[in-house]
Amino acid sequence: MIYPNDVMNEVLRDEIGCDLFRNYLKTIYCSETLQFWTEIEAFKAFAPPPKTENNGTLLAFSSTPIESSSSNNNNNNNNTSPNNNNNGGCFSSNNSKQDNTKYLPQDELHEKAQNLFDRFLENGSEFELNIDALSREVVRTKLADDIDSSLFDDVQKVVYESLWMDCFPPFTHTIAYNRYKQDTGKCHLPEFLRISFKRKSPKKDDNIRMKPISK
Repeated sequence: MIYPNDVMNEVLRDEIGCDLFRNYLKTIYCSETLQFWTEIEAFKAFAPPPKTENNGTLLAFSSTPIESSSSNNNNNNNNTSPNNNNNGGCFSSNNSKQDNTKYLPQDELHEKAQNLFDRFLENGSEFELNIDALSREVVRTKLADDIDSSLFDDVQKVVYESLWMDCFPPFTHTIAYNRYKQDTGKCHLPEFLRISFKRKSPKKDDNIRMKPISK
């Protein structure tokens, strides 16, 4: 499950935090995962919503900035007026879109969607992601229909979960992250999440005994 106000979501919505996370991902050769996710966010800003839109969409996959966060010091930085120069982190390209902007025509959306598919999802592509074949083929099939903002939702969720489970926990143990956390007052995990981010100590095998094989 992805929590709408999880700490990774907060990092992705901050320009400095997002850059730090991206730089870390480069060191472990996973930067294409975040690159795909951010490009999908940008794509969704110019595609119409699905005809049967789900009102329960998680904020983690929405281009709309959250109004609250897991930070304990959020009340000191809660300036949400239109004139506030608040950066959007990995969402900055989406936040520049005005409400009255027209969606791109279908031919341009098809071209952009196909480009994303060819670069990140197609077998043998330059930045091929570890996506299951079924999810890949679902997107391929949808490319033949009218394009809307939900086209990549399933694979984007898989990518987000991969970042959250595999990449973000070790990132929280880096010097850069802890300095960022200290300087900004952001990213204070709730207690029930803090447990899963602790370093796991190796299991002791002292009490493991092999059962003799009976002849």
